[in-house]
Amino acid sequence: MSDHVENFDLFGLVVPNDPALISPRMERRLSRMNYAKGKISQLNKVLRPGSRLLELGTEIGVAAALAARMDEVEKVAAVEINPAYKDYIQALWARNGIENATLYIGMPVERAGVKKATFYQRDPLWDSSLDATEAEHDKSLTLENLPLPKLIEEVDPTVILCTLQGLELPLFDKADLSRVDHLIIEVTPSVYGQDALRDFVDLLAGKGFLPAPDTEDGKRMICFERVKLPGQVPEGAMMPRRRIRPASEQTPPRILVPTCMKNEGPFILEWLAWHRVVGVTDFLIFTNDCTDGTDQLLDRLDDMGLVHHLPNPALGQEATNFQPVMLRYLPYTREFREADYVISMDVDEFINIHTGEGRFADLLEATGDFDVLSMSEINHGSNDRLCYERGWLTEQFPGHQSPTPGAKKAHRGVKSITRMSPRVTAVRNHRPDLTENFGTVRWLDGSGRMRREFLEDEEANGYDCRGSYDLVTLDHFPLRSLESFLVKMHRGDVVVANKMASNRYWRTRNHHEFTTSDLSHLRAAAKAEYERLLQDKELAALHDAACDAHEARIAALEGEPEFETRKLWIFDEAWHGDVPEPYRSALEERRKAASAEPPKSSQEA
Repeated sequence: MSDHVENFDLFGLVVPNDPALISPRMERRLSRMNYAKGKISQLNKVLRPGSRLLELGTEIGVAAALAARMDEVEKVAAVEINPAYKDYIQALWARNGIENATLYIGMPVERAGVKKATFYQRDPLWDSSLDATEAEHDKSLTLENLPLPKLIEEVDPTVILCTLQGLELPLFDKADLSRVDHLIIEVTPSVYGQDALRDFVDLLAGKGFLPAPDTEDGKRMICFERVKLPGQVPEGAMMPRRRIRPASEQTPPRILVPTCMKNEGPFILEWLAWHRVVGVTDFLIFTNDCTDGTDQLLDRLDDMGLVHHLPNPALGQEATNFQPVMLRYLPYTREFREADYVISMDVDEFINIHTGEGRFADLLEATGDFDVLSMSEINHGSNDRLCYERGWLTEQFPGHQSPTPGAKKAHRGVKSITRMSPRVTAVRNHRPDLTENFGTVRWLDGSGRMRREFLEDEEANGYDCRGSYDLVTLDHFPLRSLESFLVKMHRGDVVVANKMASNRYWRTRNHHEFTTSDLSHLRAAAKAEYERLLQDKELAALHDAACDAHEARIAALEGEPEFETRKLWIFDEAWHGDVPEPYRSALEERRKAASAEPPKSSQEA
């Protein structure tokens, strides 16, 4: 600046302008009253009567002084690495009447016994640093170690402010932060990278600290709040405040499957047995308007401690968008709050893991740490089965669509395994939403490859499936037999009421030319679990009653014009096997009538 200023006024604080210590950049910021703006803004949000502040990296001591002047702040302790600032800070505090602050000069370290650091002093003094390679230095100093655990013991801070320009990473690993309410940390991924930032944010989450809900995109100064009341969902957010268990405590991990069901009674036990063997630990099942005994069967499973069954919350709102309402309610549940992984999926979908023994632990070992793994679906067609038969779905319908489609048919839907982390902002049916503000997002496909499609398009529910089936597939049985499909059509969509499966739904999913996605590797273990479930006589009776109800509905639909028309369309347009004898003459009449119709004009088409 052209004119030398003796003192700056920063929010009522007198800041002496010492040209030997105040760099031109600092001088500009002080003159504009935006020096330490991020620090001061965050401190104003969190300091309250009785607060005790520990600042790591105080520089010229301004933020510490302003904090010490706040009403009823009990105590302030500030640490500065550069010894040249010691006398300046003490003079600034004395001039402004600061009496409740203590200054430490030295190197904050994670524990006692760490090798002492060397500080390289240069002219001008603000160019001094811990890096010997930056420039020539005038002299070197050995810094006193200040172990963070000892500082915390002495100061007993409720707030820790840390601006150490990359030195923060190792500090907090061993620290007891049980009496700390807020960590205000200037993160520096430009120094250590996005992967290291990810690990650091996850470390703090494991200690019970999450970024404040009002954290702005791209900001380096982040306030991490202690989770005091787990389960609270802040206004405008979709995720509850909760501690994130570190991987070392996930033995085994809690894996939650939330799902909606309506009239799925005959198919529940096979699906449940399979996924219990795969490694799913918690099932949260919401039902609405069941007429086949699904709700009673689930109540029994709830009594047995195997699932948690609830009415769909949409019923209380007189809403009909059952799945979206369920997913909006889900974060308020205990199961969600305690889960390490969440997988929103349906009862006609089976997680098929192709590595190790086919269990969730094998998948985690093969992929390593991830935020999301999106499993591409592979649809199993009707396998030309007309009639419903009691038995194992995964045995009756082995045929499925091509696992290696061409480019035009490669886009397929997914369901996602979401690891709970500070990066997750919402869990949706096909995929979650995540933020990239807190380090690298590791979003994998079913072959363990990094994918960015969902990060770049928040509306996407699927992607190119080619090459994505190596480690895990989502084997989807959307049709079952033709009779069961007609029952599904009668039932309506479980996602939205009064929405019926279309002809196109059948046509696009009725492919069964391939049998490479095989579920036999865990079938023996799953059947053993299935039989164990049926040892409960009440559950076995309820399962039989649900199968009876399914068969009764099939009989009731026989002859109904709407469903008979649908059958004929399927036999004519999207059926690969022999047409049953009773329908052959009606099908012939349908084809004759179609051929007799005049061709449509281009406008009619």
